[in-house]
Amino acid sequence: MTNDEMLLLKGEMSEMLRLMKKTFYSNEEIFLCELINNASNALDKIQFEGIMNNSVLNDELIITLIPDKVNKTLSIIDNGIGMTKMDLVDHLGIGFYSAYLVAEKVILTSKHNDHDQYTLESQPSSSFIITKDINAQQLSRGTKITLFLKDNQLEYLQETTIKNLINKHCQLITHPIYLWSESNKDHWQLINIWLRNQEMYDKFVAQKLGNHLPDDLAFSILFKLPLKSLKRYGCLNKSWALLLENSNFMELFRINFISNQHSYYDDTSHLLCLDQLDKSSLFSLSGRSFQNMEKVNWSKGHCSRYFILGSSSINGILCLYPPNSGTMYLWNPSSGEFKIIPPSPIEYVPDSMDPNFYYHGFGYDCARDDYKVIRNLILFPSVHIEHEPDYEEWDIHGSWEIYSLRSNSWRKPKSDIYIYPWCEEIHKFYLEGMCHWLGNWRESYDDITKKNLVSFNLSNEEWFITPLPPLDIPLEIYDNFNINLVESHLFLLNGSIALISNYYETTTFSISILAEIGKKETWTKLVTLGPLPYLPRPIGIGNMSNILFRTTDGKLAWLDLRTHLVEKLDVNAHRMICQLIVYKENLFPTLGINS
Repeated sequence: MTNDEMLLLKGEMSEMLRLMKKTFYSNEEIFLCELINNASNALDKIQFEGIMNNSVLNDELIITLIPDKVNKTLSIIDNGIGMTKMDLVDHLGIGFYSAYLVAEKVILTSKHNDHDQYTLESQPSSSFIITKDINAQQLSRGTKITLFLKDNQLEYLQETTIKNLINKHCQLITHPIYLWSESNKDHWQLINIWLRNQEMYDKFVAQKLGNHLPDDLAFSILFKLPLKSLKRYGCLNKSWALLLENSNFMELFRINFISNQHSYYDDTSHLLCLDQLDKSSLFSLSGRSFQNMEKVNWSKGHCSRYFILGSSSINGILCLYPPNSGTMYLWNPSSGEFKIIPPSPIEYVPDSMDPNFYYHGFGYDCARDDYKVIRNLILFPSVHIEHEPDYEEWDIHGSWEIYSLRSNSWRKPKSDIYIYPWCEEIHKFYLEGMCHWLGNWRESYDDITKKNLVSFNLSNEEWFITPLPPLDIPLEIYDNFNINLVESHLFLLNGSIALISNYYETTTFSISILAEIGKKETWTKLVTLGPLPYLPRPIGIGNMSNILFRTTDGKLAWLDLRTHLVEKLDVNAHRMICQLIVYKENLFPTLGINS
């Protein structure tokens, strides 16, 4: 077979168009819907392949339309699965031929991941020529169809006409469709506007998958979805919702979740902060099982004892604070940058009261390119006074304060909330613009406090309260079960909010992950561990789902969630507060921080 292959259709083309008009298409405008549906199907196919094999897909799946009034052409481009030479020879469907309702000539160029790029060009003699395309601009993957419109069909180059047709005929397309517009300064316009509605988008995705996938294939695809997507699709498809109750499905989901490291941990290392009563020490962990420890010196020496706010660095920066102090520091260990955060202008504090600071979050406000700290100031009766304090002056709820690095000052947040601090130092972290911690919250002053996940958005300063899931233990084994004896540990597990729970002095732990903040029903049990008789208390979670525990003899040990194997570290942590920090090196100077 030569490089150029000519397919002669002779009189078949005119007969095919006549039949198409008579039996399928009484309205010529349907051609655009057919070609876009073909493009969408190609995107669906590569999307499914990408779920099964991550290496085949690393870009956003989109459809683009380019009208060219000068050359009287309309191009429809997708970065879907593409077509091989044999596909072009044997598998062009009636959707493709609908292009000839409005075009006198069509050029189709396609590139499959595993094959060369080929071009199919129609000729006036009702024939096609298929050519290996080695000279034209190469597609990374996908198909480009260029229609040379007939003189009486140039209305399909008008932006308004194209937009109207998309909204009329392509409402079930779940992939973004972009239109090149000379009148728009940004040139590209997203024209299937309804995709901006996430609920509608999820509904149509669920419908498409439900209508086109057999159950066994859907099963194999769905367990690889993020929990948030799985929960949303479950709300739209009852059979999929039941998958979360299927032990076999959840086992596959669990294995996939803990085995595929989240991009959050790319190029990260770990720091271990050990706090004694008189000093704190910081160590860098390395080695396959983090068994190597190297002390990190804090050269500034402003204090000998401190805690680290949160469970990770923020763009290489650590936020440190001495206990029972209003002083705070920002420090980049890699670049040596260091800054003392100024004190806040505390309002009047009576002599009978002592200020107590509770630090809850340090993170980055991407909307304002700013680093922020949120803390709570609570006044307690002073231990140095002899008379009974005036309890009207005792504000047990305290007041919230936010520090901004950009303004180098403290202020009150836009909104307040009744949250009594939970004084654990390790159950706090920053994730995707929000600070998260555990706190006792009540809706009103007279309400009973309940332990909840508290989340604070650093950009819009909005609060979110998420009730914790019930402890997954057989209550009948306890004669006098007390909910207040449930121990809750909040961590970040493979990029998701995770809660590790156990009953007081028991070593069977239940791990649940959260799909959406503010929605208690989206907690999903991931796994139950134990009993682990030598590992009574989790300290933190590293990358690849390794959980750091304190052992009964005062040492530290790693538990690998994938294998459930335990590896003990030669680290004495007896009667110490231990913090595990995910650290990402950043050698560049950061705005507002001066050495």
